[in-house]
Amino acid sequence: MADQFDDFDDFKPADDNSYVSEALGKVLEKEQSEVESFKDGLDDQLMMAESPKDELTEIVVGYIQGVGDLNQVNLCSYNSTNGVALDGWGFSGDDEETTVDLLLTLYVDPTKSKRISASEIDRHFNWLQRFYDQSLSGSIFSKIEDDKSDLFEVATLINKTNHIDRIRLFILTNAIMPNDYEKDTIELEVGTTCEFYVWDAKRIMQQDNIISGRNPIVVNFETDYNCTLPCVKMPDVSDKVSCYLCIIPGIILSQVYHKYHQQILEMNVRTFLQFKGASNKGIRDTLIGHHATAADIRKGITDSDPEPDMFFSYNNGISATASDVVLNEQKNAIVKIRNWQIVNGGQTTAAISAVMNMKNVDIHSLSTVFVAMKVSVIKNPDDLTSIVPKISKFANTQSAIKKSDHNINEPFLIDIEQRSREEWVLNSNNKPISKWFFERTRGQYLDNAKHPAQGKTEKEFYAEYPKEQMIDKTFLSKFMMAWDQNPALVCKGGENNYSEFFTRTQRSGIRFDVTRYHRTIAKAILFKAIDAYYGKDGIQLPGYKSNMVAYTLALLSLLSDKSLNLDAIWKEQCVITPSVYNEMTISMFSVYAKLACGAEHITYKIKEPYTAANGKRLNKYIPREIPAEDIQKIKDTVLFKVLLFVKKIHTVIYDHIIKIKEGENINEWTKKSLCWDALKTKISVDRDKYQFPLSLCSAQGNLDESLTESQLKVIDQASQYPAETWLDIRSWSIEHPGTLTPKDRAFMGQVGYTVKAKKKLTFRQSKYALEILEKVEDAGWEDNK
Repeated sequence: MADQFDDFDDFKPADDNSYVSEALGKVLEKEQSEVESFKDGLDDQLMMAESPKDELTEIVVGYIQGVGDLNQVNLCSYNSTNGVALDGWGFSGDDEETTVDLLLTLYVDPTKSKRISASEIDRHFNWLQRFYDQSLSGSIFSKIEDDKSDLFEVATLINKTNHIDRIRLFILTNAIMPNDYEKDTIELEVGTTCEFYVWDAKRIMQQDNIISGRNPIVVNFETDYNCTLPCVKMPDVSDKVSCYLCIIPGIILSQVYHKYHQQILEMNVRTFLQFKGASNKGIRDTLIGHHATAADIRKGITDSDPEPDMFFSYNNGISATASDVVLNEQKNAIVKIRNWQIVNGGQTTAAISAVMNMKNVDIHSLSTVFVAMKVSVIKNPDDLTSIVPKISKFANTQSAIKKSDHNINEPFLIDIEQRSREEWVLNSNNKPISKWFFERTRGQYLDNAKHPAQGKTEKEFYAEYPKEQMIDKTFLSKFMMAWDQNPALVCKGGENNYSEFFTRTQRSGIRFDVTRYHRTIAKAILFKAIDAYYGKDGIQLPGYKSNMVAYTLALLSLLSDKSLNLDAIWKEQCVITPSVYNEMTISMFSVYAKLACGAEHITYKIKEPYTAANGKRLNKYIPREIPAEDIQKIKDTVLFKVLLFVKKIHTVIYDHIIKIKEGENINEWTKKSLCWDALKTKISVDRDKYQFPLSLCSAQGNLDESLTESQLKVIDQASQYPAETWLDIRSWSIEHPGTLTPKDRAFMGQVGYTVKAKKKLTFRQSKYALEILEKVEDAGWEDNK
């Protein structure tokens, strides 16, 4: 394989060392320089990681998710000897479409080659396609040893799903693919299409540039498409935007979309839903008509004739944003649009392009297709992230948009965002080192990284807001609902879970002050630490990791009665020596996972530049070890001790999840509240075995409870009594049988020892203790202390 990489050079000039033209040569040379420079930085980052391939997967998946092409991705690893491989997968199914996404990562050692050939890409696409084919036929099952693994799960989903509308195959690589590489969509069987996507160093750079604003989409209709867009400029009634109403030919819109594809929909809230929904079918039928199938006829759907000339009347049009527009001399037509983004009407745009690129479609017959377009020119770039979501929300929509993409201005979400921009994580010297970043609108984190405020650099932004400390609304709902002991709902998926979380939180009227924010982040830390423990740096669960994380966090909440010391988890985020923390290139969650699994030595890599014999500046990567004293500091934290408790209970959770009746589906089982109820019953039978350590609990008790002034007064009142008072009541009650129950007597002893240990009483403890105090006073006990 290495030889194939070495032989290929995408940017080699022709044999006569000349380009078609001098101008083209300069363009190619500039592109080569830009891509290779970006790739050098990417490779540096990858080689710092413990596993460059895993790091590459995580980075590229993040970019693809930012585009909106992928939602949840399940990572796995499968590489057989007969040309079948898989590194990640996703599955989404609803009333409109069922899609399976299969991903394969090709990490190319940068010291051996920078490029990858078209034949090598095709070969690996074949590996992915074979995985799908063998899953569909069922032959793959004999090759997967663990029937509880993620691989088995995706193979089962493919095999058991009645109909899959779309397969999307993704190749992720740090190499540079040929400029002219393109692989057309194919039809695998009736009604199932297969699409091919390559994310190479150049594509990653392009996406990075789009987010950075360094590569905005600029369309010159006059020079590029030999037309202008008739328009009317609305009066300037706002100091934030200028608005234009215009008309764009469908053919031109299709050509622009075909050129820029998803890049022009970066700010849109979802990708093309194919011709499954009624609106998209309507677009197709209006453009080219429809011949009813037997299934259609049974549903009452008949043949329809094309009406391309009526498209403008039937369709609501699209909404777009821009940073600037250029008009013609008469000021009645748009000549150029800069930083063009379609924020509403992505389905219309993609559907028109899909129809116009269908085989056997007469493109000339569609010359009468026109689309209404509203262009909002955002005057201040800083307003982009706040205005664009509102335009998307309030513009006419033709198909449903996810709830998590809307309702972004709810007070509790604004609270969390504001706290995340203000609250610093402190190190062992009590100095601020970083913050958590709450992403209230999709893509906000990357956008802010590429456009840092207050003159900061991108590097400074990531130092302030590390990537592992970013949480979005969907992730927020996961750990919050799991902590609220609703793991079955979490397992139902992001949107379902978020919708319920949003409704509950909105109804409760909860606001996030500093304390509640700290405890919320502590829950996020718990969730991430448990996820790492179950992942590649921990015990490496073969499958159902996300289900296990949700159920584990819920069980911790149950067993601790929500009194786990979240305040300590917040405060202990960085207990190690500041100089070591600043140098580390490994995630703290990975460190915790490895230590919980028994590792005694944790290493990481640092970059050290040197000058090679030829005078070129290169980098080498030197391993460093976290000092033993810092390892011990980590082991002394509440979070580490919680992971040790997770180590004690995880087998009972895993066995409960996977040991189901034959023919049942594990994923479906975990989505049922019965699954959670059955686990609680199983734990309660042997509760002593799973007793949560009191040393890991807060003296305040249930930290989700907000104490009122009167409740705080009760705690203060009980705290005024010394330990001797409570212990004396216990002794007196023994001498006066019948005054207190054995349970009450034992409780008095617990209160006495709690106060003696200088721990705070909770509200419930205080209230109960004062009630007993009043009871024994009525029975004749006197406080002689």
